[in-house]
Amino acid sequence: MYLKDFGWYRIDARGNKPGVDARFAPPLEKLAFATRTREERMLPEVWAEPLPVVVETLECYDTWDQVLANLPDVELL
Repeated sequence: MYLKDFGWYRIDARGNKPGVDARFAPPLEKLAFATRTREERMLPEVWAEPLPVVVETLECYDTWDQVLANLPDVELL
């Protein structure tokens, strides 16, 4: 979300339950989970529109497990 006093601020709706602590505490980001593997990334960009490859994948498959088995990848710089 964009906060007038802080700029772009990532929020995480998965938190605030036993074992998960995600809070809304600008300017600090407190996301539910940290990245753990090399394949996971916190992207600094804000994309106003979803990537076409993501839209195509979501439109192509009917169930979450089909999407999971066919996740697209993008080159990260």
